[in-house]
Amino acid sequence: MNQLSILIRREFWENRNTFVLLPAITTGFLLLMMLLTLLVSATSSVDLNVEIQSSQDMEFFNDSMQADNIYAFALYQLEGRSTEERVQYINTGLQTLGGPLMGILWFVMVFYLLDSLYSDRRDRSIFFWKSMPVSDAMTVISKLVTGLWLVPLVYLLGVALLQLAAMVMLSIATLGTEISMLETVWGPASLLSNWIQYLGALLFYSLWALPFFGWLIAVSAYAKSVPLVWVVGVPLAMTIVERVVVDQPLFASWMWDHMIPISFLNMEQSVADNIVNLLLSLQMLSAVVVGGVLIIIAIWLRGKADEI
Repeated sequence: MNQLSILIRREFWENRNTFVLLPAITTGFLLLMMLLTLLVSATSSVDLNVEIQSSQDMEFFNDSMQADNIYAFALYQLEGRSTEERVQYINTGLQTLGGPLMGILWFVMVFYLLDSLYSDRRDRSIFFWKSMPVSDAMTVISKLVTGLWLVPLVYLLGVALLQLAAMVMLSIATLGTEISMLETVWGPASLLSNWIQYLGALLFYSLWALPFFGWLIAVSAYAKSVPLVWVVGVPLAMTIVERVVVDQPLFASWMWDHMIPISFLNMEQSVADNIVNLLLSLQMLSAVVVGGVLIIIAIWLRGKADEI
């Protein structure tokens, strides 16, 4: 266990730019944009004129709503909604804030695993690590644990900070108005539930996409050059052969389902319901088995590996 913690610290030290600095800069930039929006909107009022035409007597009505800033205007609109609609709108907005960081995280995970074992052979540091009392299995596991579980936690901290900042800014917008901060802003928000869903979805995806991640690290342990070509080229060739032989994209569909992060989601169900329904499915079992085999292959290739 001590070996694993040391290896993980090594990964963070060698990749601190993408593991720490990148999410920190992205979070800071998004926070700055949110703050600037609040400051700019505070200096201008929002005046909405609504014209409604009655289909029965063809009469026209004019309605007007004025708010001190765009945040207050949005809250006035939200205040007029039902409790269920408030919950939906607030939490959808909070989840949207995490989109940029989650998108960046996926690319960080992919390119980190793809380069993790390849870079050791390229810079010849593989000789140093093979001279240490660290097994090849421990080396591969440390990279998987880092890339699939620990790095996402760093990015989730950024998402949590953005969501908290958004809640504070909405709370500030209620000052000087008749809008109830508790009922309209904090009451409908499910911050803890959102964070648990993010964490659960990421942990689930690390198993659901294990064939994809196992393939990445296996290629990283084997490729002599341009590992990205191997990652894309081999599945593409298999897909073409499959279409020629059986004329059905079974492999391609299965591979796609276990690669794209939101492919497992049924949009008519909550994230929790999706995870529960798929956790003990044959799709998940096949993903764990194939991913496990690819990881074992990566460990074996690591043991046979030499400098490039």
